[in-house]
Amino acid sequence: MSPIIPSGSEIFYRSKETLLRFPLALIASLLVALISIYLVEVEPKKMEGVYLVLAKVALVASLDVFVFAAIRLLGEQFARGWHLVWTLLAIAGIVLYYVTLPDTSQDFSAHMIPFRHFFLSLLCLIAFFWTPFVRSRLENADYWEYAKHILFSLVMAFLFTIVMVLGVNGALFAIEKLFDIVIVGKRYFQVDILIIGIFSVGYFLSQIPSHPERARFTTTPPKVEKFFTKWLLTPLSVLYFVILYAYTLKLLVVQDWPKGILAWLIVAFSVVAILTYLFWTHFAKGTNRGWRRGIWLAVLLQTVMLFIAIGMRIAAYSWTESRYMVFVLGVWLAMVSLYFLLFSKARIKWIFISLSMLIALTQFGPLSAYAVSRTAQEIRIKENVEAIKKYHPASKAPLKLRYEVSDGIRYLHRRYRGVSLKKVFPKITKSYLLLKVKREAEKRSKKDNTKAGTIRTKPHYLPEYIAEALGFRLVSRWEYQKGQNGKDLSIAFSTTEVLEGNIKMMLDVRDYAYIVRMHTYGYEIVGRKGKSHDLHWYYEKPKISLTYTRASKLIIAGEQEKIVFDLKARLARLVAKYGEASVKVDREEMVLQKDIGNLRVKLVLTKLGRRMIHDQQSIYFSGVLLVGGQP
Repeated sequence: MSPIIPSGSEIFYRSKETLLRFPLALIASLLVALISIYLVEVEPKKMEGVYLVLAKVALVASLDVFVFAAIRLLGEQFARGWHLVWTLLAIAGIVLYYVTLPDTSQDFSAHMIPFRHFFLSLLCLIAFFWTPFVRSRLENADYWEYAKHILFSLVMAFLFTIVMVLGVNGALFAIEKLFDIVIVGKRYFQVDILIIGIFSVGYFLSQIPSHPERARFTTTPPKVEKFFTKWLLTPLSVLYFVILYAYTLKLLVVQDWPKGILAWLIVAFSVVAILTYLFWTHFAKGTNRGWRRGIWLAVLLQTVMLFIAIGMRIAAYSWTESRYMVFVLGVWLAMVSLYFLLFSKARIKWIFISLSMLIALTQFGPLSAYAVSRTAQEIRIKENVEAIKKYHPASKAPLKLRYEVSDGIRYLHRRYRGVSLKKVFPKITKSYLLLKVKREAEKRSKKDNTKAGTIRTKPHYLPEYIAEALGFRLVSRWEYQKGQNGKDLSIAFSTTEVLEGNIKMMLDVRDYAYIVRMHTYGYEIVGRKGKSHDLHWYYEKPKISLTYTRASKLIIAGEQEKIVFDLKARLARLVAKYGEASVKVDREEMVLQKDIGNLRVKLVLTKLGRRMIHDQQSIYFSGVLLVGGQP
């Protein structure tokens, strides 16, 4: 009987075999781990210069893990020369991917980068399921035996990684406490990175069969698989089926439009339904064949509702990357459903091949998700801006129109930073960049260092700057939603001066011992039990405590005295004077000051506002707190 625990020679042989089979993938994984460990160690404040280069290399190398492994599986079916050709083509594609990454930290942080990287990684991961069978015609049952093995290997690698991370971190914690050894917190994180980069990737690659084309299914599947298929996966699929079709029936009865979440529910149902079909492959006898065909019919019918739901979102708000991907997924579901319904000898491997091809089409070229969504949003913004120009001033334009422009500007900035905004607003973005350069020069100048501070007359956030240049204030999603419902709008009062630079020279601090910069932006949600966040503040003396309550009261407590500032009441005074609007006011109207006993406190607010979160009112503020009388 073989031992349960593998011997050292067995571990060495398996590791050597995996390294010789997937050398480039393992080297890429190790490179990602080493770069990540280094960046955690140095903790760069900004991803610039060499740090940005390393981040880009790590990002590309993380994709290389999947690329080189998939190329190896593909090359094993052909002569060695072909494998070399495909490897060189993969390297050329990787270099091209690196070149397309932004050269600035601001552009590198755009949401489009991780979105695209996720789908490229998914594309290469799905390739594991079909690259070994390009020249093979395995029966569905034999093919699924291999695909199921890959799927379970992914799950087991994930579970084993969690166990390893928790176990090793627990061991480090025990060493730290038992032997009075101080282990810096980032060491835990670095060890976790090493575990994922070496153990997790190595284990998964070691589980890929050496000869996938020889896969054969067992006539008697394991009891665990039977139980999982019949009593967990199938009932879950039926549950989704009942819920979605009951909702469809409701729409037909009440003649109401489908909700936006419906598209995602249909996607979830489709994933579960396809998995159910695949796991029924080994049980496809007798009546089960009719049941499995019924799965594809259910998926096909639901794609109709998916197109209606996503079509309404596109008609209302135009294309985005996520809506484009959902729409393409709907096309794929319809095509695959028809394929399995019309062809009795349909092969499972085309599920994975077609999905890979479709993802590739959405990531590159003029029909990619990024090209389509960016062009659509640019057109939408231009049309809405032209509509706003009909109103004088632009702030009198309907709230819905101002919100759609604001939302479009934020979307392009969040996804593509300044690239698209330069195309839509060339003059405004040019003036913004000139102003930004001027500010940076002033900060570096000696004159700026000796000044009390700076007065900022324009917003530093590009979408805000563009909105003000168009003649209105940037409209938030909360403001639009509550405005549509006829409820209180979000408002904000701010001072004409922004406290920057040397606070001691901007404010009279002679009677105060400490300066506390404070800023909180609605972190506490009124009425939600157990939901609270600490106030962000910079004050190291424990004899003074600061608390911001759910009732929007700021409490400053000394050893004996306690001062309370009611920010809700101060906001109400400003609203009574200026109305339900967001305006700039003099600094004197944003000052709260109290002296009690030996405690003197002065709060200079730079911003005080109200917004609605989860149908609850939240007061937020920022400013400088001056504390005196206590050492």
